[in-house]
Amino acid sequence: MNLNSTIVPKSDQLNADDLISGPRTIKITNVLPGGSEQPVCITFEGDAGRPYKPSKSMRRVLVTIWGSEGAAYVGRRITLYRDPTVMFGGD
Repeated sequence: MNLNSTIVPKSDQLNADDLISGPRTIKITNVLPGGSEQPVCITFEGDAGRPYKPSKSMRRVLVTIWGSEGAAYVGRRITLYRDPTVMFGGD
């Protein structure tokens, strides 16, 4: 039995659990509006319908390096990683 399908995080977005095995470089295919809590959805090749939803701090970094127009991000690559020392809300 292949266990890969049993360890996929249950989430509508890419999250830290997806990065436990190491960094992942994604190629952006679109930048779309999200909801009020997470206003930006970045789709990428191989996302399986689960976009990257950057935090406000990460959106500030993206705007600083690539500008404020999301269309300019299409085709670019970004490496995402999980820092196990970072805590969120006491978790």
